[in-house]
Amino acid sequence: MKVSTTTLALLAAGVLSLPAFGQTKADFDEMRQEIQRLRQELNALKAQSATPAAATAAPAASNAVTERIEQLEIKQKDAVVLGDIGNSFRLPGSETSLRIYGFAELNAVKEFKGDNSGNDYSTAIQYAPINGSTTRNGVSYLTARTTRFGLEASTPTAYGPLGIKIEGDFNNEPRTGNSAVNGSAGNIYTQGWTNSYNFRLRQGYGQFGGLLIGQTWSTFMDLDNSPETVDFNGPIGSTSIRQPQIRYAYNTKDSGTFTVALENSVSYMLDNTGSPVLQGFSKMPDLVARWDKSFDWGAMSLRGISQEFRVNDGAGMDLSKRGYGLGTTAFVKMRDAKDFLSLALTYGEGIGRYFNGVEGAAFDGSNILLEKVLGLVVGYQYKASDSWRANFVLGAQRNYDNAYTAFATANGLDVGQYGINRSIYQAHVGFIYNPIKSVDFGAEYIFGQRETLAGQKGDLSRVNLSAKYYFN
Repeated sequence: MKVSTTTLALLAAGVLSLPAFGQTKADFDEMRQEIQRLRQELNALKAQSATPAAATAAPAASNAVTERIEQLEIKQKDAVVLGDIGNSFRLPGSETSLRIYGFAELNAVKEFKGDNSGNDYSTAIQYAPINGSTTRNGVSYLTARTTRFGLEASTPTAYGPLGIKIEGDFNNEPRTGNSAVNGSAGNIYTQGWTNSYNFRLRQGYGQFGGLLIGQTWSTFMDLDNSPETVDFNGPIGSTSIRQPQIRYAYNTKDSGTFTVALENSVSYMLDNTGSPVLQGFSKMPDLVARWDKSFDWGAMSLRGISQEFRVNDGAGMDLSKRGYGLGTTAFVKMRDAKDFLSLALTYGEGIGRYFNGVEGAAFDGSNILLEKVLGLVVGYQYKASDSWRANFVLGAQRNYDNAYTAFATANGLDVGQYGINRSIYQAHVGFIYNPIKSVDFGAEYIFGQRETLAGQKGDLSRVNLSAKYYFN
């Protein structure tokens, strides 16, 4: 077998042109096949060297092919193979694809009215100081505590991919030496020296087919169709909660996705002093059912929840009552799908902890009383260009009269900064500039008002600026 100089040159050029980094699985398989072909070529050259006619040319050709094989094996060893999920890579010696993602973020807040820094750096209109009370105005602060880090993995199996997600951030108030002290006291101490915050778990779950087990956003929350805000807490009137759960989703071709879930249950109730009832607990997890469907015009979701409230003092008293909630959201494409309108309506009794700012239930010593509340969110995103977008969001909640509100009024839980509210509204007007793919600069003006059951009012007015740098 005679190998010409031209053939070897073309062979070397083809080998060296294969990419060494960021290869797909097909690229990697092509490299492996090329090594196999070269080894066959090398074996043929070695066999040829045994004939007198090729005794001089064959060793040189054999050395050239050997050198190319060594170069290619180095490339194969150092190659990073692209994974099966977006922005991922294949772990060496494994079929698992791994994606590392997150962002570094800074929020800068200037409060013009209704200083809320004692509760949270983000908005908490439900606890805004009552007008006329002794409050500070004009406070400003900066924080990077929403910086986030996450890992996402996917491994192929005979029954579909096995997905795992672990995510956390630093949006967790530190505690002082007294474990019962949290909130502003801990915040003041850390700001005085290091501005350190504790890392916390946001999400940690595994997903196999339609089965999800672990901690993530509640099935009762429709995150995909929610409006965007610069403010971390988002609009009042919306559901906002993450918790451990067991969830199963069944996808159909024409009828949408049907989902059921068992989620962590907490019998959080107030006593006549406004403190949590320590004897509250649940025997049954929260049950959530959900339906989602996409349409040409957008998407829609319907959800229902049932949860148990129970009081057991260990001395013979064992009371229980079920709360319920209903929710619907819609995502409507506007302006040739450049913009979108987001709508959400939520109603229920005893679903306070699923809401962004409602207590939920009370215990009067002999009965469990459930709060009846309605929440509404309307949002519109206007996309001026690929780099600029504007968000206009309004959220509102209303508490309706029943035995719960009567109990709150009779025990003075309807007055002051932490008084139970009759109604709340909050509006967001924000702009986000995306100069490059992985950077968002945001600016948002937020204003709102609360009114307690006693008729006292508190106002909030602030500007929130943010800078977010993504990696994924």
